[in-house]
Amino acid sequence: MSSQGFRLATLPAYLPTGLSICLLSLFFLLSLNSLTRAEEPNTDFFSPDAPVELTSDRLDFDSSSKSYHAEGSVVITQEGTTIKADTATLNTATNTAIASGNIFMIDEGGNIVQATSLTFDIKEKTALIKEGRLFFKAVNVYITGDPINKTGPETYTADYITYTTCDCDEDNPEDVPDWSFSTTDAEVTIGEFLTGRHSYFKVRDIPIAYSPFLRVPIKRKRQTGFLKPRLGFSPLRGFIFENSLFWARTKNTDATFYLDIQSRRGVGKGAEYRYIRKTNSYGEAYIYHFNENDIDRVREFRAADGNLSRPMSAGNNRWQFRLRHTELFTRGFRLKADINIVSDDEYLLDFGTNNEDKSLESLESNISLSKNWSGYSLVVQLRVFDNLLLGDDSATFKRLPEVSFSSIGKRIHSTPFYISLSSSYINFTRKSGFTGHRLDARPKLSLPLRPGGYFDFTPYFTPRGTLYVVDGFAADQYFERFLYETGFDTTTTFVRIYRPNAKKLNAVKHTLRPKINYVFIPEVLQSANPQFDASDNITRTNRITYSLNSILTGKIVESGTTRYHEYLYLDISESYDINEATRVLVSSTDKRKPLSDVTTEVILRPTPWSTISSKTVFDVYDRWVENSDVELLLKGVNSTRVHFTYRYVKDTSRYLEANANLALSNRISVTYDKRFSLAENKSLEASYGITYKRQCWTAHLNYVRRLEDKAVYLYFDLLGIGKIAGFSGNIESE
Repeated sequence: MSSQGFRLATLPAYLPTGLSICLLSLFFLLSLNSLTRAEEPNTDFFSPDAPVELTSDRLDFDSSSKSYHAEGSVVITQEGTTIKADTATLNTATNTAIASGNIFMIDEGGNIVQATSLTFDIKEKTALIKEGRLFFKAVNVYITGDPINKTGPETYTADYITYTTCDCDEDNPEDVPDWSFSTTDAEVTIGEFLTGRHSYFKVRDIPIAYSPFLRVPIKRKRQTGFLKPRLGFSPLRGFIFENSLFWARTKNTDATFYLDIQSRRGVGKGAEYRYIRKTNSYGEAYIYHFNENDIDRVREFRAADGNLSRPMSAGNNRWQFRLRHTELFTRGFRLKADINIVSDDEYLLDFGTNNEDKSLESLESNISLSKNWSGYSLVVQLRVFDNLLLGDDSATFKRLPEVSFSSIGKRIHSTPFYISLSSSYINFTRKSGFTGHRLDARPKLSLPLRPGGYFDFTPYFTPRGTLYVVDGFAADQYFERFLYETGFDTTTTFVRIYRPNAKKLNAVKHTLRPKINYVFIPEVLQSANPQFDASDNITRTNRITYSLNSILTGKIVESGTTRYHEYLYLDISESYDINEATRVLVSSTDKRKPLSDVTTEVILRPTPWSTISSKTVFDVYDRWVENSDVELLLKGVNSTRVHFTYRYVKDTSRYLEANANLALSNRISVTYDKRFSLAENKSLEASYGITYKRQCWTAHLNYVRRLEDKAVYLYFDLLGIGKIAGFSGNIESE
């Protein structure tokens, strides 16, 4: 039987069932679609009932061998998968198939197989691929070899193959990948790993490294493997080699192990364990130990800065332990733990990962159990503090336990009054000095009103009782304090809509909220009571606070899409102290100063890519700024970002922070980070970096200069190695 321009629309309607099965199995054997449709291979992707389409210039059948032979522009398609070849022979007696000549297969996921010939065993689901080139789109992996043996639905072997994630020009045989691995005795399991022996890492086509064993990932989900190392050098640390191993223990747990070698300083090792027991039970634990060669040598690098205001409490054995855990029990009880312990007060200066860590003055470890009801809240905590500015913490109070119970305002039956409660019990304990218990209760009675419907007016009254039981403070053991607070809050809102004659700006909404707050607390003698914290010395108050909040929001309509943009946020407040305004002057030079500092917060967003913000406290009597934070943020394309921060504290500090990430081109970007003390006219920390990015690899070069040290770091990131071997995304719960 022969046919010119033969086209087969549905196999069962035109050919014997055996040929239908053969062609169907051919698609199944070559399909790599399961790699992109799910993290685990799906061997049931093709359905025996799915329609198959075949076209060729000629189709013959040999009844003696029960073979079909298609020749000339053979195209076979089914459910998004297409196979092209010059010829194809299908033997229904032996369940074998052979395709040859310019073979090209692509599935709907974009995975590709190219070869000069393919030999199939339909029953065993195996194949022999000559001059094969396999491409897995999900991870951009190319595997080439001659021949490649398909030993199962998702397994391959080869005497010699190459592996890379670099794209090359298929029509140019001289175009070699920027990097590749070549290996013998290769075994590939789709969704798992490629392993081999006697492997070489090549840059272009030049071998630069040898390994007796190779193991690289060819799947998307997280998995065990070494993370990219970081190399560097500094006068303090010497040669730096930071290495880590990621262990994907189970689908809901993983760990990272650290080994850091600093030739002039010492060796660090650590581990981090992350887990999700179930949806509402998860956490992480971290422990790190560094063995210093000579801690006094480390301090010499900080000598010019007075050890950065930290007590010299460190020894050669330095460590940190951190635990965070969240557990949601039945009936709404929630347990949270946040424990952070370091070996010495200098630890975070040397091993803190950011400026915030390095500038911390204390650490808190906290374990809490909480329960929320409708309108009520109970929290039980254990709180321990480590003052990093004190070498001896024996006089620092611990709160073991601290219990607080509160309720939101609830209406008292059918009356217009509302009542709420804020209360606490704390056991203050420490090694040196007096200790004791404090019970504090503050019920609040309020009356929300809206006179004339124009503004909200809420007067309130809050009695407060505090009881103390103290050891080691005075002859008496029991103390008490009773006072009250009263006042009112009043506010209103003005809104106006403007219709500018603009192309995209459809409307502008201006919201204005003035507010007045009054607080009165009588004078109560408290000096004879124990002083655990600031709550034990509440000064008399007779104060009015007025504030103004303003928001400017634009409605932007573009291409049928509506979005809202907040152009301006402004909040300004000031207080007037009536007691200060009416007090008796004690001398001729004494002056009353009833006005507080003016506090202002401004956030200006003139465009979607720019933000200017400022928080300022202004002294109206000195007519000078007490403290101020001013920030400018600019965002561009390709992750370009520029951020400036100016921080000022009167008579204390004045410094500038600058951060920039600039994409100079599609391949080159530079980073810049700097903290500069304007008061001392010196740089506190600076970092300069340059990144060069190619399609399948990235190089990073960083220079970091701190007060105590200077370091250079260089590391590479190979697409499919650094990224896929590392942890990405959230781990799953059981």
